[in-house]
Amino acid sequence: MGLMSWILGGGAKQAAAAVGQVAGVFKPNAEASEAGGHAYDGAALGQYAAEFAHPRRGWFDGLVDGLNRLVRPVITFGLLGILPAVVIWPEGAAIAFAALALLPAGYWALVTVIIGFYFGGRMQLKAQDFQKSVQSAADRAPEVIANIKRLRTALSPNEAADDDPELALELAQGLGRDNPALRDWAERGRGEAAPGA
Repeated sequence: MGLMSWILGGGAKQAAAAVGQVAGVFKPNAEASEAGGHAYDGAALGQYAAEFAHPRRGWFDGLVDGLNRLVRPVITFGLLGILPAVVIWPEGAAIAFAALALLPAGYWALVTVIIGFYFGGRMQLKAQDFQKSVQSAADRAPEVIANIKRLRTALSPNEAADDDPELALELAQGLGRDNPALRDWAERGRGEAAPGA
């Protein structure tokens, strides 16, 4: 009788809670671990969001961005500007080139590396954009081919059907058998002799 009163009095629940506490020492609670991991991930994402948030920009930030954007155009127009300068002012250009020849090779290597980084980075970004556009076009190719077939069929069904036997059969079946000219055309397309031929 004592066992029954213990079970009915909540003793089983107490025993189960005690077993759960002891098991929690050896194996952590999965639900609590998930909640802790979720809280940690949320805090990390919140920190990243605060770190990379775009604050209100001042005049100095705008000036520096403008100067950063000027580098490639200045280099390009400067190099292309040498050609008319040599034609217009040959003596001055000769003096300038003679002065540039006095610069050490290390300086030219440094200039080459800097210009290569500026233009190479731009080229890499454009190449990645080009690869994305090629992939997008390749993904759309089946849809475009189907659209072209539909347009060719709508504009000139006979020519489209001549190139595509399956399309010819679809056209013949879809347009019905009550038209003698179409029936004759469909039979000739399958290699059968026309009636009366």
